[in-house]
Amino acid sequence: MYSNIVCIEIELHTHTSLIFSLTKGCECRFYFPFRSCAKTCIQEDRGVNDEHVIDWHRLDGNIIKLAPWLLEPKRPMGCQFINPHSNALSKVLNCNTNVQIGDASQVYYSTLYTGKNNQKEDSERQERITNTINRRLLKTEEEILNGTRKPDEVQDGFIEGLCRMLGGLNAATSRCVVSSPMAHLLVCQGGTRFTMSHSTGNLLINQLEDTIDGKSVDVRLRTNILNGKKTIWPDSSADDYLNRPTTLDLEKTCYYEMSMWYTKVCKTFKEMNAAKTTRANDDDEEEEEEEDHHEYVRQSLKRKFAFSDSHPGKNFSHLAKLVLPVIPKVSLPKGKLCKIEDLELNSSNPSVETVSCREDYAKMALLMFYPFRHKDELKLNGSYWEKFNKERETWIGQKNANSPITTEFWPKGFEILQNMQDRMTLEKKMKRARDPTTKITTCEQPDDSDKKNSKSNTRNEQVPDILQFCSR
Repeated sequence: MYSNIVCIEIELHTHTSLIFSLTKGCECRFYFPFRSCAKTCIQEDRGVNDEHVIDWHRLDGNIIKLAPWLLEPKRPMGCQFINPHSNALSKVLNCNTNVQIGDASQVYYSTLYTGKNNQKEDSERQERITNTINRRLLKTEEEILNGTRKPDEVQDGFIEGLCRMLGGLNAATSRCVVSSPMAHLLVCQGGTRFTMSHSTGNLLINQLEDTIDGKSVDVRLRTNILNGKKTIWPDSSADDYLNRPTTLDLEKTCYYEMSMWYTKVCKTFKEMNAAKTTRANDDDEEEEEEEDHHEYVRQSLKRKFAFSDSHPGKNFSHLAKLVLPVIPKVSLPKGKLCKIEDLELNSSNPSVETVSCREDYAKMALLMFYPFRHKDELKLNGSYWEKFNKERETWIGQKNANSPITTEFWPKGFEILQNMQDRMTLEKKMKRARDPTTKITTCEQPDDSDKKNSKSNTRNEQVPDILQFCSR
């Protein structure tokens, strides 16, 4: 009984809620009402002549025909205006728990809704206090200038106290302000309003490409003191990868995977002094003992690893392994990671434009997912595509044979490349499936194009003529 009352109160779309949902025309933006459905099913929207069906290209060369679809949940008769909800959550939270099966549009909507700016609403009380203090200060100043109040009558520190409070409020409201129910999140979550499952990192493919091609690269310059002298060294993630530690695990790690699990950490003064002392004692030792020094550094720093000697910041930083992986934000040169259909994977005689697309695509894929230290390791017979395609064909053969993937190319990289392609296809080609009710009905909204022009005439027509009230 309680559950039914909650549903009627907070899960039912009434005429009041429909007013707010009709923001973009006469159709409800939530597509209410929904038709009754005897069981949960998947509805495809193929169009009249399959015009909504698109080609879904795969990295293994296959092409899948796919139409937009949506999940239509079971809905008994009389529940056309009820939100899909969870009874358990409705009982516990006593609030709307609209459950929706996500597609691209739903993901974008949820992301924008949770990240929307509430600055105006949340800072409204502070602004009222600020305006009140401003009026009080201006009134006091006016009374002193008019002579109605002597300066001696103003208490010491009164004006200064109000000015300090006003300055503090202005400083607080000029930044992100949250309401009281969410204020505790600033403390519990390190100053942020929202919590993600994983942190993010940066994967600068542009920088890595320019570095191996010998082009000029914009980097951050850091300054440290070494042996009493100021040392300026470039801080570059490309240098971090190309000059990564020589351990067996990192030697076979690609740029993407390293960005997920490792980060560069600056050494403390104690660590720099310890490395300096060790280096001074080993100046006259053989080269083999230098390897012992690196092992000593790794053991003393636990899960921290020393960069190779060619790293410009080796004396001031080291590589540390993360407890939890981060999600790399990939920064790619524009247009170099083309769509898979542009590669013509099943063509043995590609055009000149396709050959250029293949080389660019293969280069970007290898930079992200193939372990290397030098540019020549990314080519086979002088071609990036031949190197990538060899790894791709090996991956396809091992996958079809259900055998372990043993490619040097990171196997997870093929899945990520396919995910990038799927996102582009979803955003550029795939349309959102139409609601079943929308497909079988027509909108008969009247044409309001001349509504504004005829508004004044309509009002005049509704005014009765005074002669109608006059009798002979």
